[in-house]
This record gives sequence, structure tokens and C-alpha cells, in this order.
Amino acid sequence: MDTSERRRHQLAIRWKNPWEPQWMPASLRDTLNNRYHSRDFNYARSEYLRTRLLVVGLVFTLLAPLWLLVDYLLLPVELLGEVALGRLGLMVTLLGVLYTAWKNQNKLNRLRNALAVLLLAPAIFYGYLVVMFGDQLSSLVGYSFIPLLLIAFLSVFPLTLVESFGIGLMIFTIQLLALSITGQLSTAYGWQDLWLLGTLLAISLWANHSQVSALLRLYRQASMDSLTGLLNRGILMKQLEELCRQRDELVKDKETPNPITLLMFDLDRFKKVNDTYGHSVGDQALQVFAQILRSELRKNDLVARYGGEEFMAALPGTPKQDSLDVAERIRKQCEQAFVLAHDGEKVTFTTSIGITQIRNDESLEDALQRVDSRLYMAKHQGRNRYIDADLPLDEQDLSYR
Repeated sequence: MDTSERRRHQLAIRWKNPWEPQWMPASLRDTLNNRYHSRDFNYARSEYLRTRLLVVGLVFTLLAPLWLLVDYLLLPVELLGEVALGRLGLMVTLLGVLYTAWKNQNKLNRLRNALAVLLLAPAIFYGYLVVMFGDQLSSLVGYSFIPLLLIAFLSVFPLTLVESFGIGLMIFTIQLLALSITGQLSTAYGWQDLWLLGTLLAISLWANHSQVSALLRLYRQASMDSLTGLLNRGILMKQLEELCRQRDELVKDKETPNPITLLMFDLDRFKKVNDTYGHSVGDQALQVFAQILRSELRKNDLVARYGGEEFMAALPGTPKQDSLDVAERIRKQCEQAFVLAHDGEKVTFTTSIGITQIRNDESLEDALQRVDSRLYMAKHQGRNRYIDADLPLDEQDLSYR
């Protein structure tokens, strides 16, 4: 093998997400947005986000009516009605945020929207006061600190930089309009206020970056297979159970759930590869196969090293018939793939695949047993093939695909 071919092979076994911008530092790419986050990490982040959302939302909700007492003691009587009306609207909104956070466990998009409302609602309330009272705003004790407080609270949440900056920018814009309406935008006080707001936003962004980076590091240590970079078996089972729980809720509500197809893979005669060429070559084969799975499966598919040379993929929303095409592409790629032994010899490998779709009236354990039995049926029938778990044996095409 010449140098260029060896180089291409070495590059092939490195794990690279084909959608990642390679010019961007990995630490920044991980925390910039959630485009490159796995489904499982989004579930984990949603748990942290939900906990903090409930705590901060409860604090805001309790403080909203308590501050009415301060308003009553300090504000002119003619201002109390409008302030109380705005505060009532704020309280109703905050209660809605708490309800949304309580009812939407593991639903990241809804939790992010609820967080945006939690922080923007007080900012909008502040803007309402500015529009209503203008120059009289200085008599509303403590209200001028609302934008600064909200920007500071951004640092509490495990947000990506895009999420945090978007919320912070809207709060900054509201403060900019407030200073313009009150005539303070061109004053030293106004510039000082904007400078403090910008500084707090920068600090919050750094805190968000640190939080998401730490969560990702802990998540990868706990959930990823260190050799292949795929999910480990425990996390896969957890996510499959969650998908089945969501399916059961839809069935209970008499709705039609999306199909969930399982593919179980086993590298053929893998023990012989290890015994003949050594475990380091076998490890390379596992890495190459993991890369093949990544290249052929979607971002929202669950892909895991199930154990040893066994792998599993769960394809939410993919009908069984479509999964046959996926299995065939993976099988063909394995036929063309190779790794290098220590003396430069090409070592090839193939895979056997079992396929099934989780039925609406069965447990996850039953589906796993079925796909496992069909995987070993594929190996028994000659390897390097896939078998559809749900077809009778006399209807299956057991020839090489």
C-alpha cells in the first residue's frame, strides 16, 4: 500500500462528524448551539434546565406579589393602579412558565421557550412601565435594576451561546429603548448602564460556555463508549425506554405513534481477527465500523456499542421497510472497508444484521429478544446479510444481498 492510500485509511478511522465545521475549535463548537448535540445529551441538559427553571420561576413568582407592598409604601397613589395591572399580568405569565416547566420533562425546545418567557416577561413589564410613566420612572424604586438582574440570571442556566446571546440581546434592546424614551441614552448614566449590561452579558456567556462544556464532559464520560465514541449500552436502554414511554402515551390517547425500528449488528468472525492480527487491529475494525454507522444513520438516530463486537441502532420515525435500505448500505460499506495489520496487510470484515420494529402492544424486552434472535439467524444462515425479524422464515430472502 502506498503512502497516500495509508493516509486516507488513517483519516477514515478517525471520528469526524461530517456536518461539523472543522475550522471552529471543538470547545466553541460544542457550546455554540445544540446542532451537534446528541438526542441523549439534550435530554440530560433539559433536566438541568428544568430544575433551574422551576427554582428561579418560583422565586420570581413569589417576589412579584410581595413587591406590591413596596410599591404601596413608596409609589404615588396615582401610579399604583397601572403598576398593579402590569404586575398582575407578569404573575399570570410566570405561573404559566412554572406549569410549562412542570409538565414538559425532557422536552428541551419547550423548556427553552419557557425560559425565554421567564426572563423576557419581567423585561417586557419593565418596558411597559417605561412607556406608561416615562420621566416618572425614577420614582419607581428598584425597577431600573430589572434588566441587570435578568442578564445576571442568564448565567444560572446551561444555555448554549446562541440561546443566551439571543435572550440577552432582547433584554439589551428593551433597555436601549427605555433609555431612549426617558432621555438618558445620551447621558453618562445611560452609557454607564449599557456598559454594565454588556459586561454582565459577557460574564453570563462565559458562565454558559463553562456550564455546557462541563455537562458535555461529564456526559461523555458517563455515556460514551471510549473506543468508538458511540453511546454505551446503558444510555441506549434508557433512551429506548423513554421512546417506548412516549409511544405508550400516544397509544393511550388513541393516537398513532411513529415507528421505532431496531437494527442489531455483529461483526462476523471478529474473534478470528483478534486472534490472528491482535486486539489493536480489532479495535481499529470496531472504530471503522462505528464510523460507517455514523455516516449512514441520521443525527436523531440512537447508535450504541451494545457489547464487544455487537452494535445497535434505534431509528425513531423510520418504518421497517426503509430500514432495510439502511441495513443494506451499511452491509455494503462493510464489505468495502478494511483496516491495516501491523505488516500493512489489509484486513477486511463483514457484518450480520437483525432487524425488527417495536410493536405498539409489546414491551421493549420482547423486541430486543426478537431482534437478537434474528441477528443470530443471519449468522447461522451464512453471515454478511440482514434478516427482517417480522417476516416468516419461508418468506425471507436469505441470499446475500
